[in-house]
Amino acid sequence: MTCEAAWAALLDEFRSLGGTAENTCLRHGAHGRGVFALDPAKPVAIRIPENLLLNIEDAVFQEGEFRVYPLAKIGDRERAFLERYENEFSWGGGGRTEVEHILTAFQELPASLGELLVNEFGFHDWFAGTSSEVVQRRFLESRTIEYKGRTVVMPIIELLNHGALTDYDCSDGVAVRGQFAGELLVQYSISDPLTVFCSWGFAHEQEAALSAPIGLQTAAGPLHIQRRLDAQTVGQKTWVPELKIEDGKMSLPYLLIGNRKFPRLPRGIFHSVMKNSGLARLDELFDLAQHLNRLKFLNLLRALEGVAGPMAQQLRNMTYYQLGSMSHYYGMRQI
Repeated sequence: MTCEAAWAALLDEFRSLGGTAENTCLRHGAHGRGVFALDPAKPVAIRIPENLLLNIEDAVFQEGEFRVYPLAKIGDRERAFLERYENEFSWGGGGRTEVEHILTAFQELPASLGELLVNEFGFHDWFAGTSSEVVQRRFLESRTIEYKGRTVVMPIIELLNHGALTDYDCSDGVAVRGQFAGELLVQYSISDPLTVFCSWGFAHEQEAALSAPIGLQTAAGPLHIQRRLDAQTVGQKTWVPELKIEDGKMSLPYLLIGNRKFPRLPRGIFHSVMKNSGLARLDELFDLAQHLNRLKFLNLLRALEGVAGPMAQQLRNMTYYQLGSMSHYYGMRQI
């Protein structure tokens, strides 16, 4: 059976289990393998029903193959479909090899650069080695979505590459719909280039820029700006964090410092969340946060000087994208 025939047969079973796959096909394009519109003049619809959304804890591996946990609450046909899909088209269809290549590329970076990425930018997971367990974990984590309080592995739709053409619809199953001139691209996250790189290992221009972890000294004590991003955080577009004050120390879980579409928003958010801190000169504090972030990413560019290879170039691209999004801040919108 050819690959095209095997894919068509898989989609037939997918539809019989309640899934939707209309006007789609697999092809290779600018982003590698992806999902394309068969007829660009017609709408595309892909929907993964709830019975095919597998809890991540029920996804296991045995002797190098993907398996559904034996005690998982799932039907026999659903189990067979998911295992076939993963082993023929996802994990076993290039997904494992792709993750191995990315992890290996990180291990081959100079040690000093690796330490900088881990200590200053949170790249811990990419430097955990290339064992089977690490590869399997990274594979699953890059193919999940938050659905009604569950972290689930999503078949079929996880083959879509990242782009700003559309978003996931998680109101009833996980769906992507619309009209596409060519490849279907879905926005994995509305966060910043650093988050995308840390999560999926590739550089992509993003609308927002969030602060790296930094500490600011203020008249009322230290202010720690962290980078604690959960699924809810990266799914929102307002980016308003909650200021915490404990034992004379202030902290923000994250901070928007640039936005290509709404450049007045970052400073406005900072003023809004800090209004009860008792601090004056908030503009100066925000500018200092911007300054420290620029220094961090400029230092990363210096560390990348003379380092060859695709991963180093991807890191340079990510840094340029982050600095670009970061630079979009001026004025202030009242929040």
